[in-house]
Amino acid sequence: MSIKRLNYFTHQFLREHDFKDEQTYHREMRYRHNVSLHGWGVVQGLEVEKRGERGISVLPGIAIDKEGRELVLTESVTHEVIERDTETHIAIRYAEIWDEADRHSGGGVEGFTRVTESPEIIERRHAHADDAEVTLARIHINNVGHVHEIDMGPAVRNRIGGRGTGGWVRLPFKPARLYPLRIGNQLVPTDKAYEFIIDEYKAYCDDQGARGSMGIPVPPGATKIVDFRIAGFTSGIIKVHLFRTGWNLHENKPEDRKLLTETVKGPKFHQDISVKEGNLDESHAVAVSVEAEKAAEIWFIAARFE
Repeated sequence: MSIKRLNYFTHQFLREHDFKDEQTYHREMRYRHNVSLHGWGVVQGLEVEKRGERGISVLPGIAIDKEGRELVLTESVTHEVIERDTETHIAIRYAEIWDEADRHSGGGVEGFTRVTESPEIIERRHAHADDAEVTLARIHINNVGHVHEIDMGPAVRNRIGGRGTGGWVRLPFKPARLYPLRIGNQLVPTDKAYEFIIDEYKAYCDDQGARGSMGIPVPPGATKIVDFRIAGFTSGIIKVHLFRTGWNLHENKPEDRKLLTETVKGPKFHQDISVKEGNLDESHAVAVSVEAEKAAEIWFIAARFE
């Protein structure tokens, strides 16, 4: 079916449906552009935070649904969860409302001069119940109905790069040698002095364990690290530490802040970890430190930036 566009000419008499068709044409072309070139999901913001024992707040942000419609949340929305002793999903979907402030009456004609596009925050027992919805978080609720954990990892919410500066940075784990730490002339003892052995595809160690550290390149223009991923094998456990390093421009001093600490269990693992406070500026760097207590193989490490 062909696409029709309004065509105007002098002395043409325009009626209500002509103006509506004009808006419809531009909206539908924009929706096609959104889905075809950008995809669907969270563009920016829309983080979900705990509020009290049973409440959550969705922060302002932008998403695009599978039909290409923009879901623009301009103010935080608070929601009280319903489920108990289970998990539930928080999603956002397109909605329109008629505001009484936009009602107009005159000359025997009454109607609304504006329609407000106001996205709705909803709760679902299962994710993707409606293709028009964009899932924002999975909420784990304890047996008394309190919010226990909020999961916004890549397995829960789909993200799209609104500015083209973010995305996954994938690299094999090739850690730097960690020498014993000295403070002045004093040697600081460590119980994990063994190192990972590096080959072309992975880093690995024997039953004595190992430790190593590696920098993660930050894409130009990225302002936040939002997710971290690690995959491999281990006969024990692996401790992962992610750091924000570099220089703190606001305080004019070196930066050394631990963004997360995660314990990964084997024998086979592919762990996705959300980073909650990963804001970055042009002087920050990101590094990861890994400690293996027993034999381990690290095949894959990646970080996702926005």
